[in-house]
Amino acid sequence: MTAVAGLGGVAEAVFANTTLPSAWDLSTEIVVAGSGPAGMGAAVTAIDNNAKVLIFEKGKNYGGCGVISAGILKLEGGTRSQKAAGIQDSVEQYYKRLTNPNEDLSRAERMGNQELLAKKVEHTAAFEDWAINHGVKFRPGLTTAGVDSQHPGMWHHVWWKDGGEGRNMIPPNKDGYVTCAGLMLPLKEYFESKGGRIYLEHKVTSVIKDANGRVIGVEVLSPNGKILKVLATKGVVLAGGGFRGNVPMRMLFDARMTKNMIATGEPFVFQDGSAIKVGVKAGGFMVRDGNRPHSNFRRKFGTIHYNFPLNSPYGAPGLDVAGNRWNQIIFTNKNGDRFVQEVDKWDLGTGYNFYDLALAQPDQLIWTIFDDATAKKYRWSTKPPVCEEGLAFDANTLDELGKLTNQPNLAQTVERYNNFVDTKADSDFGRPAATMTKKIEKAPFHAVRCVLAVHNISAGLAINGDGQVIDIDLQPIPGLYAAGESAGGIGGGVTGSMIVGQIAAEHLTNN
Repeated sequence: MTAVAGLGGVAEAVFANTTLPSAWDLSTEIVVAGSGPAGMGAAVTAIDNNAKVLIFEKGKNYGGCGVISAGILKLEGGTRSQKAAGIQDSVEQYYKRLTNPNEDLSRAERMGNQELLAKKVEHTAAFEDWAINHGVKFRPGLTTAGVDSQHPGMWHHVWWKDGGEGRNMIPPNKDGYVTCAGLMLPLKEYFESKGGRIYLEHKVTSVIKDANGRVIGVEVLSPNGKILKVLATKGVVLAGGGFRGNVPMRMLFDARMTKNMIATGEPFVFQDGSAIKVGVKAGGFMVRDGNRPHSNFRRKFGTIHYNFPLNSPYGAPGLDVAGNRWNQIIFTNKNGDRFVQEVDKWDLGTGYNFYDLALAQPDQLIWTIFDDATAKKYRWSTKPPVCEEGLAFDANTLDELGKLTNQPNLAQTVERYNNFVDTKADSDFGRPAATMTKKIEKAPFHAVRCVLAVHNISAGLAINGDGQVIDIDLQPIPGLYAAGESAGGIGGGVTGSMIVGQIAAEHLTNN
């Protein structure tokens, strides 16, 4: 049998292990593969329903990408914070917004699993209360008009006592931090206080089925190389993340996601698609979902690492180049040519977006060009520890900067752009006059790499409305569930992933 390209030879071993071990190394009721948002949503819900739960996390760090995410959660449908802010909303209104055929951003939800969507909406409205009941704290107030061009909608802010390992924001009154460590760490403490256990550096590699085809356990690769046989009398939830770090596998779903792009979360977490492979070997299959394209890509400036604070051992933070700050920069490709109107919004009104054009550039190599007046205005440093070596350059002339960065056309490109600023007319890309606020003219001049990143991939294991992994005949595989980025057909995000984990665990413990 020919192996499926990019899936690591999945097709050569389609069936899960049906040889029961003579003895089990560990025994529990529910096994959860992954300690990220989906895994913790499932594990905490299961333990609340009086199930015995073990979590196996393949990485060295707890929490997956969730624990290093910014502490902004997209919640609607009549949450506690919405009510406190005087915002009228309900589950019914939220569902109508998500399925409105006149709203382009709702197209993703209309394409997805509708039974699961209806459950997800109900859980979203109740999520803030659920989190608070498990030790999570939220800051008062909401971001109602979207955080930036890639985060539209209404956002709640999670409070935590310190900045955590990943991205964080310091509120104006400097009372703590806004970070998803404030979500993930209280859930960990709660889970362990109820008798749950998390095994780090333990990778679920296969499920074990009984003679009737029901999943009753897993094989786990331990740090010493030993394969552990773990009994799970109720079932298994695959929540080990997606496959953004697996270049051949991700290119099956979008050929633009080449090796030139970074994967968000690395090196804190590495999404290799292993949990999805486990599901495929067990008889499941992969599907795309209608996840919003906003989620698929991200960009960083002066760093090849995503979402890490200053002086982090995992990478530099880079520059904050967003919103109106685009008014004072231009983007160039490896030749030093502009390729897009520099407006930080998703829909450029042209049928394409920034990423469509950036990903089509030679070697996907993009530079951000600005002068020293802009650098001083926004306090942008091109040196470590803000930017990483080889990703930011300074020069007293544009010709010199072009040579440093191997951009032969840079000087003439900047000269041409400065003429557009004078005339308030961009004849190359139609950049609005209001966004061309200054010339790039004050030395020294700066070039900082705009590094393109794979953030989410809209694909995973096919599941039904209860989170059960389904086979090619669309029948549930007994005892096997998937959630978060390991599942397809519904979309993700921190809260979305955690909620599908909750839904899976509810069905698993009640059936």
